[in-house]
Amino acid sequence: MTRRRALLTTAGLLALLALCAGAAVVTDLVHYATGKRGTITVQACTQDNAARKPRYECTGTFETADHSVRRDEVEFVETYAEDPGARVPATLNGDTVNEVSPAATAAGAVVTLASIAGIVALLVVRRRLPPQ
Repeated sequence: MTRRRALLTTAGLLALLALCAGAAVVTDLVHYATGKRGTITVQACTQDNAARKPRYECTGTFETADHSVRRDEVEFVETYAEDPGARVPATLNGDTVNEVSPAATAAGAVVTLASIAGIVALLVVRRRLPPQ
């Protein structure tokens, strides 16, 4: 594989990463913008032993910040066990409660922007290489 092709392939992989991370960020932003903010108070988490990596299925009660809406038996998935009574940020979008994480949204935005910067840098380097 030539160096020019390797740079183009790497740029393509970074574009895929940027697309995936960017889609997750956009989804979170839509949840923030259109949903009623609140928290899920964790009741219990059980480990899913069938999963390939650590996964915990948790249940709890969602309540909006203004206490106008309450949903019992809300289910969500975590990569770690939440303690009973822990409060997890979430939004209510229609009938769906979505767990949200400002830190994860920010991390996704950083990954997206870094991937785009990497793509631009690789394409500039590729353009400066002599033709083969």
